[in-house]
Amino acid sequence: MTKRLTLLILAVIGLSMALKAQTTGFRGLPDDIYYLMPSFRDGYVYIRGQIPAQGKLNICALDNSLRFLDDNGVELEASEPDKILKGVIDTVSFLRYQDAFYRQYPVKAETGVALRRKVQIIRDQTDAPFGGTSRTSSTTQYSTLVTEGGTYQLGQDKEYPYEVSETVFIYQGSKVYPFTKKHLRRLFPARKSDIDAWFSAGNPLPRTVDEACALLELWMD
Repeated sequence: MTKRLTLLILAVIGLSMALKAQTTGFRGLPDDIYYLMPSFRDGYVYIRGQIPAQGKLNICALDNSLRFLDDNGVELEASEPDKILKGVIDTVSFLRYQDAFYRQYPVKAETGVALRRKVQIIRDQTDAPFGGTSRTSSTTQYSTLVTEGGTYQLGQDKEYPYEVSETVFIYQGSKVYPFTKKHLRRLFPARKSDIDAWFSAGNPLPRTVDEACALLELWMD
């Protein structure tokens, strides 16, 4: 951890014990569900008006906050998140846009698929629908999630039941757009007729990264 990173990324929670309590006993979730990466890894933070800062980084999936480890291995939360433009952790890039981090899957040049994972603690277990799909939605809710750390039956934890959903978007440059006909026509004006025909055929919106990447490749040649 460099001194510059410590200065640029300040802790919003002053007491390390308070943060440790929040991220262990309180959350009660596996690390690769609670975070967007399975572990803290070396990475860079791109901050508006500053040179990139380096450190051991991860992103909390519950509140989309950037987390980092200080020189003593204590987990801290970055302040002033609105100044963060992008994070690169290990080899994975996360674009920050409108209060959320999106994992980037480049397709061509500055355009590709942006995946947002949303994790929520279930407060009322009677209102926890899982596995819902729709032809007009690019969101998938999971009852089972496979991660690098294992396979989880979501919502089964007695103390902290939770649900996970993932939504695919389109990113172009530093902006993120919903996967809709309107935005596709705007982003790929030369392929408007092909996009109209694809929707007219009643095709469902992509709900996975692979499906979304394959679709964008059709309109980006």
